[in-house]
Amino acid sequence: ASNLHEQALMPIENPNEMGLPVKEAVARLNNAGEYRRLFRKIFRQAPNAKNLGEAFAAFEQTLETVDSKFDDWSNNVGELTEAEERGRELFVGNKAKCFDCHSMEDFTDDQFKNIGLYNGKDLADAGRYGISHKESDKGKFKTPGLRNIAVTSPYMHDGRFKTLEQVVSYYNTPFMFVDDPVNIDLALQKPLRLTQQEKKNLVAFLKTLTDKVYAQ
Repeated sequence: ASNLHEQALMPIENPNEMGLPVKEAVARLNNAGEYRRLFRKIFRQAPNAKNLGEAFAAFEQTLETVDSKFDDWSNNVGELTEAEERGRELFVGNKAKCFDCHSMEDFTDDQFKNIGLYNGKDLADAGRYGISHKESDKGKFKTPGLRNIAVTSPYMHDGRFKTLEQVVSYYNTPFMFVDDPVNIDLALQKPLRLTQQEKKNLVAFLKTLTDKVYAQ
């Protein structure tokens, strides 16, 4: 794709995503009175492939989030609380090792990992394996970004955890949650052994990644 407008249409037709011809998507919009009215109001014409891509692209550009408490701290215009700073140290340090996977500006390495949630007795969702059909990809899911993580529950690919506290507890003692993990990443096989206070500090830091638009 040469621009965001074109890229935005690709998941619609991709057989591994929506698998729907763009023409069919446009037809559905034209058959939906409210959408047809809004497209005519904004684009001065009925829905078509071009303005559908433009609409998606316009929405996607609103998702940029670079105005969080963490960003203020990074730019030396704000401070973290003691708990938040200790949580940050855990995040980037060798005890919690969150930064090994949740790195870069969006806190993701964009790689596929098996963190042990894939249960060998439950084959409902084999993750990346469903696309690649490689045994080594069983249970692998893409590392998500962590910006605005405090307001995007539920968590994990299957939504099994409702709170960040539960997520941190999982990483702390993963085998308490899944009794038959398959192909788990070697780096995640050892419990983190975080104290209760350290877990609270880590959650406090994660909450600093929320953009002020959502933190209000």
